[in-house]
Amino acid sequence: MSRTTQNLILAGGLGVVALISLFNAVQLDRLEGMTIDNGKRMKALESQLAQGVTVAGGASTGGRAAATTSACDETPGNLLACPAEPRITAATVAPGQTLRYQNAQDPRGLNPMVANGADVYEFSKYTTDYLGERRPSDPDVWEQNLATSITTRDNKTFVVTLREGVYWHLPTVDWDSGDYDWLKGDGPGGRHALVADDLVFALDIIKNSQTSGRVSSLKNYFEQMSSWRAVDDHTVEIVFDEVLFTNLPSIADLWPMPRWLYMYDEQGEVFPDATWGLKFNEHWYNQKAIGVGPYQFVAWEPGVKLEFERNPLYWGSAIGNTPPYDRILIPIVKDQQAWVRKLKAGELDITQIQPEQYATEVKPKLPDGPFLGNEHVVATTHDTLGYFYLGWNADKPMFADKKVRQALTMALDRPGIVDNIFHGLGTVTTGPFGQQQPCYDHAIQPWPYDLDRARQQLEAAGWTDTDGDGIRDRVIDGEKVDFEFTMLIYGSSNEWETLAGVYREDLLSIGVKMTPSAVEWSTMLKKMDEREFDVYSGAWVLGWDADLMQIWHSQEADKAVSSNRIGFRNADADRIAEALRRELDPDKRLSLCREFHALVHEEQPYTFIYQRERPVLYWDHMNTPPFQKNYPYRDLRYFSHREASPF
Repeated sequence: MSRTTQNLILAGGLGVVALISLFNAVQLDRLEGMTIDNGKRMKALESQLAQGVTVAGGASTGGRAAATTSACDETPGNLLACPAEPRITAATVAPGQTLRYQNAQDPRGLNPMVANGADVYEFSKYTTDYLGERRPSDPDVWEQNLATSITTRDNKTFVVTLREGVYWHLPTVDWDSGDYDWLKGDGPGGRHALVADDLVFALDIIKNSQTSGRVSSLKNYFEQMSSWRAVDDHTVEIVFDEVLFTNLPSIADLWPMPRWLYMYDEQGEVFPDATWGLKFNEHWYNQKAIGVGPYQFVAWEPGVKLEFERNPLYWGSAIGNTPPYDRILIPIVKDQQAWVRKLKAGELDITQIQPEQYATEVKPKLPDGPFLGNEHVVATTHDTLGYFYLGWNADKPMFADKKVRQALTMALDRPGIVDNIFHGLGTVTTGPFGQQQPCYDHAIQPWPYDLDRARQQLEAAGWTDTDGDGIRDRVIDGEKVDFEFTMLIYGSSNEWETLAGVYREDLLSIGVKMTPSAVEWSTMLKKMDEREFDVYSGAWVLGWDADLMQIWHSQEADKAVSSNRIGFRNADADRIAEALRRELDPDKRLSLCREFHALVHEEQPYTFIYQRERPVLYWDHMNTPPFQKNYPYRDLRYFSHREASPF
């Protein structure tokens, strides 16, 4: 998810996934990061901070096209590097094309400050631009985007310079009625120019105590921000009270918000100062999208489709980054088994596929195909940065003892599940980091699948079968309680239903009764937000930088809606998370990460299941789709048709 990863994004495909912005995690494919960023650059940063000198970005322009180079700010002290290359090469793009790919369900909304979801985060990357952009080939490097520069002398006071000549999309309203004339700006066609106040308003939203939704996951990254102000129309000063590792990524992974839209009701009346945060949460425009990015919102028909079109005034076109598609059409296809059929019929250009589809449609025909019986269909896979897990509700007395949680992990046949249910598309994982990240400790071995040891751990925790009914029980608060619980799973995933069935039988064999509860994504999100669960099946899509506060710190466990929805509270975990946020030295950060990995492996607040490899099918009229190292892996801004689609 930064919002530097900031964006644990909640997603729903095979389980609950989230995307944490900055250091937000993103729950995979419809469910809510993080490496040791900038090894050498962070060493340099620490050294320069100690000397009290301006910190400069350290990336070369590489092989950038001339048009892009001329638009780059190479002023000494700029923490944002020049882009290494344009996003798209115009000569390879067939004109007039529509890109078609499916979404598994309707999003919760389209306001990226309010609606959680990996899909919402992905859509926002097309409709708006962020201040900085991680380099696709090297996510440790921040490149210039809406901000042409970010500078600091002490890693507490930052000066952001916004790009000039950028315009907001026109809001999607009934302009002919005359009821929305109050929304018109002074720019081309009634558009508003991007100005410093738009960034200031985004920070106002984050700091407002009334705002909720996805913005709640951003608040802890800006807790130490003490002031923010517009210096002039294109310059913003942001001041933090402390030198924190998260300061720069939090800013670079931020996006502006238009005060001229979100501070007003549908009749153009300004919201009262005392309640505007509450009004923002339920804003009349939250089911639509607006931004300054390459594609602008056209329509959302719930249960049917979302549609976007090329922004004719996109600022990136002037520097060689013309949006490649005229339109992006995203049908809502809840039946994941239908994705392959729709691609085969020419209704989709590209689709992710489920493991069982991979096993039947792709794997037997590797490496050369033809796939789906058509020589023009191409199969590939890409790595993901994140993991699937079971989240145990720590506020339930049944799961309070780590010996119980260890037993429940050992009762889950994770190697067999990866091999047989997910068809080898991934590896068993042991901790809260991506296996590609330095933070992940490969020396830690997974808890084994061992039903005998699981029984022993339950006995040691005081769970025995005192009445001979085959289900363990224990006296809790003076009352005999049977060891039975419900597992919340994403109802549109055959794989999770199969996993739950296998797990149920193994648990029953050790005297534990588990009942799977398959629900639709919107219901699952609500239950997780309100902590109405015993255990849920989830996944985090991680950002690139390591920060533990959002998911694991005790302060998050006590918030009404937070990423620490399991209620994990541990003093040592808090100490490590706080130290990691303040530590700039890469080696010391690595040591803290490894200490935390060992702690959660012992505590098992999650049963970590596996890290996924994602299979993809696409038509060969597309250029080879590039997949990034971090989310969104399929960045449609980099996709294109090299020839006209035959459909």
